[in-house]
Parts: sequence; structure tokens; C-alpha cells
Amino acid sequence: MLEVCVDSVESAEAAATGGADRIELCSSLVQGGLTPSVGLLEVVKKRINIPVYCMVRPRGGPMVYSEAEKEVILRDATVLRDAGADGLVFGALTAESRIDKELASRFIKVSCGLPCTYHRAFDLVEDPLIALQDVINLGFSRILTSGCRANAIEGVEMIMHLIEHSKSEIIIMAGAGIKSTNVEKLLQKGIKEFHASAKICRKFAYGQGSGAKMGSGDDNELWVTSEEEVAAINKCIVGYK
Repeated sequence: MLEVCVDSVESAEAAATGGADRIELCSSLVQGGLTPSVGLLEVVKKRINIPVYCMVRPRGGPMVYSEAEKEVILRDATVLRDAGADGLVFGALTAESRIDKELASRFIKVSCGLPCTYHRAFDLVEDPLIALQDVINLGFSRILTSGCRANAIEGVEMIMHLIEHSKSEIIIMAGAGIKSTNVEKLLQKGIKEFHASAKICRKFAYGQGSGAKMGSGDDNELWVTSEEEVAAINKCIVGYK
């Protein structure tokens, strides 16, 4: 199983054509992925035929949320659910680096049975095994994790530890730094679900003389999903014996 995170229609189409089994639809992947618009979801759903899971994250930065932000999260989850999302992606922590069980429980309730992934907020918890049981008890379908390290290759031993302790009650999906050049190392460990961005950077030369900028980044850079890299990762997964 290969999930690809995307933040545009072009990237969603590239992921689907490349052989992804599912996409995680976001906005602003440069911030780790934020909540996508309903418009983006609706257009993507018209143009691809694989499941679309929507990120629900109202801003970048810490995964600890105010009461007003929690209200936004629950409202966004409801709107995306009603707009046709096939699943939802969420994560939140307490100030003590534990799973925010109260908010997570409310999130599961408003999902109304849609499968829900607990995202890499999990990698910031104080005790991964306690957090694992919390997420299972809350009713999430899977956890996206790098094994609490910078990437899944570095965290592979913790990922395996989580798979062992999950006792098949939840899917553990490896993510962060997954590439066609290293996914076999994870396949060799018995990991079966993978999350990748498969992104490449396009450079442009628009409006360089004005000096104006739309934000802190480079307005002439655009990160998009590489259909070729998705296909290469998928080939490794499908062809692994």
C-alpha cells in the first residue's frame, strides 16, 4: 500500500497515474501539510479514482491547540466529510506531549465512521507505546510514523516495535523520507504501508525584476509530485518478494 501526500490537483493526478493506492490531500506541504480547501477536494475527486484522505490541521507549528482552534478542526472535519473525503487525517497533543484524547475522541465522533489516520504528531509523544494504545482505544484506523525519528529509515526499529505491540489492532504506516532508493530496506523488515511525497522542485523566472514577494518562500519555486518517482516506489513495493 502506497499513500502519497499532495497539495495540488496536478500532484494528485501524478500520484494516481504513478500507481499510488491512496492520496493524503493537504494544502501547504512546505509546512508539513495543512487542511485543504473544499474546492481542492471536489476537483481532485472528479479527476482521480483512488481514495482521498484529507488532512485536518488548521495551522503550522506546535500540535497543541487552543479551544478556538479545536472548534476549527472539528468544523473542517465535518465539512470535508460532507464534501466527499474518503478518510481524514488528524493529530493533536497536550502540553505534556501526550495524545490529546479529549479532542481526538471528538474528532472520531464527527468523522461518522470514516477511517481516520493519526498523523506524525505521534512522533512527538513522550511515550510511544502508551500513545499507541491510546490511539487504538480511540478508534483510529492507522498511525503514520517515522518511528519518532527524523525519517523512517532512522526510526525503523521503533516502527517494528509499534507493529509488534499493535497486535494487528491498527495499521502502522511508515512515512518521512520514503524514496525508491530506500523503500526496500523497510520492505525487508516486513512493513507493508508507506507514505511518501515523491516531490520534485520546479523553478520559474516570473516577475523577478519587481522585488515583490508573496511570502517568506521563493515565489518561483513549486514543489510537485513526480509521477516517475511514485511509479518507482510502487514498482519496488509491488515487485518485492
